Amino acid sequence: MSTRVLICDDSKLARKQLAYSLPEDWDIEVTFAEHGADALEKIKDGHADVLFLDLNMPVMDGYETLEQISAQDLP
Repeated sequence: MSTRVLICDDSKLARKQLAYSLPEDWDIEVTFAEHGADALEKIKDGHADVLFLDLNMPVMDGYETLEQISAQDLP
């Protein structure tokens, strides 16, 4: 089973660059989120085993996202 990787950044370019930098031989499934609220929904839907999280974003920044992951006891 593939490892589900969620990349959360408000910059489309940064999301794509990070995805491109991951090794090609890794067995991963990459999903993208534009802000923390979007990331929380994708985590709840089971799209993340590993999260790459930008800290400075609109809507919900990375710090708030981490607080919510902890408060909601999300994996």
